[in-house]
Order: sequence, then C-alpha cells, then structure tokens
Amino acid sequence: MTEPKPTRPAVFIEKIFPVTLLNRQVYYEHGGNPFKGLHRWYSRKPLSFSRASVLGSLLPDTVTMEEFEYLLGLNRRVDGHSDSTTKLYKTPPSPERIKQVHDLCEQTWGTRTPTVLDAFAGGGSIPFEAVRYGLNVLASDLNPVAVVTMKAAMEYPLKFGPDLQHEIDKWVKWVGDEAEKRLAEFFPSQEGETVQNYLWAHTVVCPSCESVVPLSPNWWLYKRPEKQNLNKWCAVKPIPNLPEKRVDFELVKGPKGKGTTIQTDEGDFAPEDFATLSRGIGKCCNCGNVIEGDVIKSQGSTTELGHQLYAVAYKQGESSLLFRSPSEIDLCAISKAQDYLEKEWSNLVLSGMLPEIELEYAHETHERQSLPEYGLTHWHKFFNPRQLLTLVTYVEILNDVKGKIRLGYELDQVNAISTYLAFVFDRCVDRNCRLSIWHTARSSVERASTQHSLNLTWNYPEINGALELWRSCADAFISDYEILCKQIGSDRPNLLNFQPNPPSPIPVAQSSRLQISLEETMGESKPEACATIEGNDLVAQPSRLQISKEISMEKSKPEACATIVMASADNLAHIADKSLDAIVTDPPYYATIQYSELSDFFYVWQKRVLGDIFPELYLSELTDKDREAVANPSRFRNMGESAEELANRDYEAKMALAFAEYYRVLRDDGVMTVQFNHKDSGAWDVLAKSLIDAGFEITASWAVSTENPQNLHQAQKNSVSSTVLLVCRKRDPNAGSAWWDDLRPELANLVEQRAPEFEANDIGGIDLYLSAFGPALNVFSRAWPVLDSSGVEMRPEVAFGEARKAVANYRFRKLLEADTAGFDPLTQWYILAWDAFRAREFPFDEARQLALAVGGFNVSDLAKTHKLIDSASGTCKLLTPQQRLKKRAFSTNPDEFTAAALVDGLHAIIALYLEEQSIDPVRRFLKTTGLLSNDLFMRAWEVALKAIPHIGDERKRMVEEKALADLWLAMDEIQAKVLYVQPELALEEGQMGLF
Repeated sequence: MTEPKPTRPAVFIEKIFPVTLLNRQVYYEHGGNPFKGLHRWYSRKPLSFSRASVLGSLLPDTVTMEEFEYLLGLNRRVDGHSDSTTKLYKTPPSPERIKQVHDLCEQTWGTRTPTVLDAFAGGGSIPFEAVRYGLNVLASDLNPVAVVTMKAAMEYPLKFGPDLQHEIDKWVKWVGDEAEKRLAEFFPSQEGETVQNYLWAHTVVCPSCESVVPLSPNWWLYKRPEKQNLNKWCAVKPIPNLPEKRVDFELVKGPKGKGTTIQTDEGDFAPEDFATLSRGIGKCCNCGNVIEGDVIKSQGSTTELGHQLYAVAYKQGESSLLFRSPSEIDLCAISKAQDYLEKEWSNLVLSGMLPEIELEYAHETHERQSLPEYGLTHWHKFFNPRQLLTLVTYVEILNDVKGKIRLGYELDQVNAISTYLAFVFDRCVDRNCRLSIWHTARSSVERASTQHSLNLTWNYPEINGALELWRSCADAFISDYEILCKQIGSDRPNLLNFQPNPPSPIPVAQSSRLQISLEETMGESKPEACATIEGNDLVAQPSRLQISKEISMEKSKPEACATIVMASADNLAHIADKSLDAIVTDPPYYATIQYSELSDFFYVWQKRVLGDIFPELYLSELTDKDREAVANPSRFRNMGESAEELANRDYEAKMALAFAEYYRVLRDDGVMTVQFNHKDSGAWDVLAKSLIDAGFEITASWAVSTENPQNLHQAQKNSVSSTVLLVCRKRDPNAGSAWWDDLRPELANLVEQRAPEFEANDIGGIDLYLSAFGPALNVFSRAWPVLDSSGVEMRPEVAFGEARKAVANYRFRKLLEADTAGFDPLTQWYILAWDAFRAREFPFDEARQLALAVGGFNVSDLAKTHKLIDSASGTCKLLTPQQRLKKRAFSTNPDEFTAAALVDGLHAIIALYLEEQSIDPVRRFLKTTGLLSNDLFMRAWEVALKAIPHIGDERKRMVEEKALADLWLAMDEIQAKVLYVQPELALEEGQMGLF
C-alpha cells in the first residue's frame, strides 16, 4: 500500500522574501559583523541574510511581510514605510520577538524550538542566528578551524556569559607580560624610543655582479594623503654599494611634492623610480642587470630568498610613528635570534612546537604566485627567523599558561579561556609573517589573510614580538567576547527560556565526543574563577564554580540545545533518519575558495596550542583535503585527464552525497533552504540537478546581494553578486516522470504570473530573473525525470532558459506598455540589458543568457558584428554611442545611415548631439532619415529613457540617458511623440545593494 504524502506546512520563504530590505541590511553589515574580530574565515554570509533565511524557512506563510520584518528585529512600519535605521546584524532579537517566533513554530512544526541543521557551517553565521532565537541547532563542518571558531562564537558566550571576559583579560595580560620577559633580548630599543615595527625586503643574489639585491616595487614608508599629514611623508632610497656587494638605504623625509613625491633639497624624490621589482622581474641597483622571474624563483626554491632590514618604525613617548634606518643594535639582535633558533631547532621540531610541515596541494590555489616556487614549501617558512622564534615562544608560553589555568578552573572554563588565547595568537600569526602587508597610508600592518589566497609580499613588516605584537592583537580582540555575549543574548539571564517544558534533545544515531549541550548554560549566577599575584606570577586559585553551578542549575529553566561537531556533510551518522525540521545551508562553490589549504595557515599553529584541549579535532598534521567538498585541481594533476574536469566531477559527486544525507535526515514535511552564489550558469544547472537527483523538488528561489559592495560594485558596474536561496522539499515519490513539451507552457505561464508579485515586493533587475528560477524549477522538479519528445532526460538548464525568456517577455511588454511586434532582437536585448543589470558592465555569461532569452542573433555578434559591447575576462561592457561610432557600427551622415537596428538610430542621434553640441544637426538627421516619423523608433526612445538608470550625481549620469533626456526637453516634436516624465534625479537606494 502506498504511503500517503505528508501534509507540508507552507512557510514564508516559499511565498515571498524581503529582497530589497535585505540588500540594504547586507550593505550596512559589511565590515561590522561581530565575527570579524573573532577569527578569520573566508566568505562568511552576512548575519542579517542568515537570520532571514532561518526565520523564512520556519515561519508559516500566513505571516505578513510587515510581521516578518518585525520578527527579524526591525521596528514596526510607520505610514507604511519599513524601518531603515535599525541594523539587524548588531540587533539581537528581543525576548518578545523570540517568544512570538516560538509560538509560531509550535503552531507550524509542533514544537516551540524546531531543529535546524547546517552541515557546511563554516564561519557559523547560520547557526549563530538560529541560536539567537533559542532554536535547537545542529552545526558541523569538516574543518577544525571552523569548528573551534563556532565554539568560541556560540558555545562559550552562551555557557559563561560576559563574566568570562574578566578571566580572559587576566590571562591575556599574563601571556603578554611573559612574552616581554622572554623575548626582550631579541627586540632591543635605543634610549628614549620604543620600536614598533621592522620593515624587511626579500633579497636575491644578482647573477651578474653577485650583489645582494633587496626586492620591492616601491620604497614608501608613509604617505597619508590628508592635509594635516602632508609634511610627514617618508620613504627610503636605495644606495648602491658595489664594493660590498650590497645595497644600503638612506631615509628620505619631507613634505609632499608633485604627484606622489617627497620634496628634498636635491629635488622631488619619487620612491617608485627606485623600484627593484616589477611584475615579478627584478633589477640590480649596483650593475643595472635585469633579474628574470625564473632566476628569482630558482633561488627561492633552492637556496631560499634572503631578508634585508631597511627601516625601523618607533615611538618616542606618546608621539606618532617615526622612522629611522637600522642600527647596529637592531642587526645584532637579529643575528642573536637566528643563532638561538638554529641552536634550538632540533628540540623545537622534536617537541612539536615548530610546524616543520610541508604544504599539501598548495601549488595551484594562489592568485598571483605559486608559493613553493619561491621557497615556501613548508609552513614554518612563512616567517623569517625572528618571527618564527617569536611565535614558537608564544606557543611555549600558552602551553605553560594552560597548566596554571587548570589549577583553579573547571575543564570547560579551561577550554574556553585557552581557545580565546589561541585566537589572539592566530592574530599574531596572521599579522607577523612574510605574507603580511605594510599599509603606507596608515603606517600599519595588514594581515596575510585579507584575500582568498596566500601571497608572498616582497617587502613585509615584522612587529616587535616582545612588546607590540601580542598586545596589539589582544587590544583588537579584547572586547570581542563581550560583544558576542551581547549579540547572542547571553548578557541577559534566561533570555531563551520561554518554553514551559524541556525541549526535545537533538536526535543522534551515535554519540559524539564533540557534542555540546547548552542545557547547562548558566542563569543569573555566573561562576567567576579567582586568581592572585605571587611575586611576578599569576597563579589560579580554586574558584566557586562547583557551588555556583549547582545553584545555577536549580534556578535556570531548560534551554534550547546546540550541538557543534566536526563531521563531513556526506556522512551525518550522528543524526537519525527524518529527525530534522529544517536545513539551512551554505555549501562551498566549486573552486571559489580552497578552505582547507587556506586554513592550514592557522591549523598548524592551533594544533600546537589546542591539540590537547580538542584532541579529536587535531589528529592529523593538516586539514582534510581529500574529503573536502571543493573542486581542487591540485589533487588531480598527472592523472591522464583534465585536472579541472576531474576536480569538478569529484566536487559534484561529494555534493550529491551531501544532499542525499540531507534528504535522509530531513522530516518528510521538512524544508531545506540552500544558499548558492556561483556566477557560472553551468554551476546552477549542476546544483539543481544534484538536488533533484537527491529526491528534492524546488519550490522557490530568491536573490539577495551578499557580497561587499565596496569590492564588487564600482561605478557603473554590476557584478551580479547575489546569493540565491533555493527552497527545497522532498518530492512526492509517486509523482512519476513528465514530458518537457507538456511542462514548458505551464512553466512560462507560472513565471509570468509570479513576476508582478515579485515586483510588488521591490524585486527587480537581475534579481527578478533569479527569483523566477523558483517557480520555474518548481514546475520542472515536481515530476522526475523530465523527458524530451525522444525520451531523453532533460537538465534543469532548460527550465532556467525558459524562465529567463518569460521574464524578458514580461519586462519588455511592461516597458513598452504596448504590443512588442516590430522591435528587432538587438534593440530588445539592449533595452533589457539596461533594465536587468542597471549598469554598463556585467558578466558576459549573463549577457549570453539574456541573448538566448531574446533570440534572433548570436551573442558573439554583439561584439564582432554590431559592436555593441566589449568583452574580456568573463565580463562585458556596453559601449557608448561615441565608442560605437569610432568602430563604425553606424554613420551619423544621414545619406549613409542605414538603421540595422533601432538602437543604432538612438546611438546615432546621441553621438551627433554630443559631437556637434547643437540640436539642429539632430533635427536634420531625424527628418532626413525618416526616424522622426517612425513610431517604433519613438517608442524605442521612450522605453530607453525608462530602462537606462537615472543617477542623481551629474558626474556619474549615463551619457545615453542624459543625452536622450536633454534632446527630449529641447525638441517639441519629440515631446509630442514620446511620453516621458522627467524623474527627480536622486541616487537610487538600490544602488548600494546589488546595483
């Protein structure tokens, strides 16, 4: 007997989603996420977006948009307008909102605290937001660095609250004081000064004159552009010293000169003119010989690159940073550190304190260079000798401090304090290596992990390891724990305790040593360990933990559970079948980020500090790359086939297994929301196919701009940086297959029916196309497989194509407000491109997909034949009318003009107007060519003024929009035929999001 299909509770995210509101909230959040200071993780999703994804997946579809905004944390609407001042990422939900969410969940799921899973949890944004609402949370990741980061972000703030900050501060100070004692001899300062930084350049030996050549693209030390700093500019000047086979340096200080130069008595000094490195090729200061890149790599991989100190940054009292040349005392200290390290090397390696570990699969994942080619073959080589000595000393101190902490604290507190100390240490690793960056505009050090790759820096800073390094990293970290407590709500006692009965425990099929129960979270009584000072040592004393824990357990009400484990998403053996209410997950995207390779930079040091705290996490020398669900071509070199193709197939197979596990653990009536932001349309096809093959149907999709607009949205550029949410349900196993010819008209009709609904909720531009994937895939995925007329299985890409075509038809009809007959395909594409992307530059693949939706021409003809775009490196740019005229795409001579497309006529009058700066030539051109009496041309003019974005800043206005508007205002005969309401040219709010 066939099992009846379960009744699925309809959820909010399947009906609608606040896309425009979230675009604005994500814009607010960049640079302000509370995780930012905790630990570096790559591509964390914004908290506001994660919160909406979680709530939208759990709350019923009976919730209105206004109610949803309130439950997200916004103030209630005033006069119908949404709250635009509250910043969700730093606004924890109020107890009232949490209670309302629990009430709605009980109505919808039969439990006040449904269980939410993210098995690709990474930096923890999704589980963090679920924890904020007191839900049962299950978070896991294969990467130990991610797991420890989540423990620090969620487990410890909930368990100990803000009282733990006092304990953290005491031991942070102890480590800093101890570092100063142990390292002082290696970091001396001259009388009256305190050295902050040392500036180094990598060196090679010139093959021609055998001089040691320091390599740098410039020799700036400080060049802050503000007016009050223009007299403080500073650089060094390389001084050839051929007899000694070396290069010396002279300090150059003074006011700003012309351009980027420094005024001196001898004339303006330009540090760039003395560069010894450009595009990987060096130049010898002594003999002028060019040192080829292969020579530099050869020396790096054999004898290794050298290091030369060329400047020292210091302070005198409370003064601002000053610079001087290296002194004998500096050079002696460096030599002393090298000698000490060489003497102790064997002991440090044998004791496991020094990570003499070879890089794994690290040859192909770095944007500018392959690190092993320059000698960075092992993780300890990422540091010069004194930097390495500093870090090894910190490891020694941190292992000493754990012994002291264990004397007066319970195990969980020991683990927590040790973890936060390790995170300060990780900051030191990140800022004090051969990959860190000297920021000349701020005279500060920028961390090595700023990008999604690891790159050697030719001239790099070293921070004073005895004084400045630990304390500066601790100062940046010092308030992060209290901020996390406030953000997660643990600063308010019993915030999450609304349920009258204990929640159901998270179902597990087997126990996990990493399971974290938050049912023991402290209530009003937070234990505080005690410490006293004996001599120069901080010694932990027995705390009141046992007594206060017993009192607290009696007082506290049962809380929701959270479990954080290290697990591979394709093997969730610790979770029982059909036990989860919802899955909200952000899987990796092919080869976009090599998480494991990048996190090894931290892992090798964490293992030396936290290996005894979390032995299950640090069993191996490096992170697990073989089970990681990313496309890593380095793993497939020399296997007889394309490494990229093998890597992609491996990734797709792992994602299929992960989705199969998600299907197994999800309730039959549960919901899964998948976040995905890969820009390649082929990746979308693979993702959708994997979901469908795993047994899911896709019920909705929404696009939100989640990438930093500072990076991705330059002027007049649209990088299509949206993350698309795909909402999935288990497919009816009895649905059977379907014919594509039967589904296609249903799919197109549904998309066109939903498009006005999306627009009514402020979803437009490319987001409208991406949101239309939801209803299209819903039709396509309900029955599987979908077959063509010959019985061949169709792929989801056909549904994407049909959805784009339906939206394009809908938008063009709406823009014209009339029949579209007679419009040529090229003009349709041009108008729809402006309408969709609202920018001059956008991804070429999106241009190709739009061309397929419009039909009637080949996308390659846009550049080659019609000269409408330029394309390079995966992007394309709409050419201006003047640029097209220079390429002879059309003529402005009325006798020679032939309008192959209506867009050519529009561009011809714009180019003519801009060239002649007069109306009369345009008037004559329109009359002579017959365009003035061409109704289609006038409608094209009208719709172009609607589609091309209006920008308030006169300097940034699109030349096409400005010229067409000016001509319309100046020519009565055009006003009589073109309906146009001149807008108030203000900067559109949407431009700070995706556009």
